Amino acid sequence: MTLAELADRVRRESGLAVTARDLERILAALQASEDIWRIVDLAPVPMMATCQGLHALAGIGWVTWANGRVRLTPAGDRACRKLAIAAAQELKCPRCGGRGVELSPLREVAAAFHRIARGRPEASQEFDQGYVTEDSTIARVAFMWAKGDLAGKDLLVLGDDDLVSIAVALTRAPRRVVVLDIDPRIVNFVAEAARAEGLAVDARQHDLREPLPEELRGRFDTFFCDPTESLRGFLAFAGRGLAALRGPGCAGYLGLTRYEASLTKWRDIQRELLAAGGVLTDVVDDFHTYVNWPYIDSMRAWDRLPVKRVPGRDEPWYRSALIRVELVEAARVENPRYTGDIFNDEEAATT
Repeated sequence: MTLAELADRVRRESGLAVTARDLERILAALQASEDIWRIVDLAPVPMMATCQGLHALAGIGWVTWANGRVRLTPAGDRACRKLAIAAAQELKCPRCGGRGVELSPLREVAAAFHRIARGRPEASQEFDQGYVTEDSTIARVAFMWAKGDLAGKDLLVLGDDDLVSIAVALTRAPRRVVVLDIDPRIVNFVAEAARAEGLAVDARQHDLREPLPEELRGRFDTFFCDPTESLRGFLAFAGRGLAALRGPGCAGYLGLTRYEASLTKWRDIQRELLAAGGVLTDVVDDFHTYVNWPYIDSMRAWDRLPVKRVPGRDEPWYRSALIRVELVEAARVENPRYTGDIFNDEEAATT
């Protein structure tokens, strides 16, 4: 059986957008590690598809697992050599981790942020939370500052378990920072930290499934959002951000993974952002690294994993790209109320 034929079978049986190239990526990751979380990290293929692909490869005798390890069989090893599939490699810049930003000018901001973040609320499955490392948040600030989207600007943060609002406000660079979050723990934490540090942050409780408040529409230069990754949910949250921008030249920042979004979903998202009047100016892969959240063994993908092991808190595997979108015309977005489940689709893995 060819990889294309196996991918066709996986697509028919699972409904997932799996390609032969995805199976190649999984086989490349298997040559680099026998640990399930490193395999998921290195693939990179939507996690549900990785699980389905591993089961399919096991079905033809190329992969096996035992004692908590996942490995190629001799037949799988021979197949990789025959197909010229080499081991996956990480060749990131050791200084910036591939982010392309210099953090030393933010040394004092970072120190204050680390101190404040020690008391942050833990990620909650109820609100589909999972926050990035503190270094990732500081790198976001550096990136926005370097792009001219921070100093003297009005910034809106949509969902803030990453505490972006606190980090950007510590620079004293933005003119105004407003936060909308559904979780009262986050709103209270941000508000209290802002009061204690003398930061100009306006934190409000708001469910982003509800329309953006009218007084916030068209009032900001920059927005930041790390949305849920179902297609409907991602576009809903990105649309709130675009609706908040003043117009051409204003920019938004979004996080998007390869673990819950196939390239088909990436294409659909890009198409919608372009249709809304934006252009993608930057996509930096693996910009964000996430701290493992406390509900991994109850997330949607857990039952599909061939090997069940809860990773350590600081054993990163979940990463996302940073996307910058800039408006080239007035945003063409609606501001509806969203009903039903906007957090899950067939690729959702961590909800």
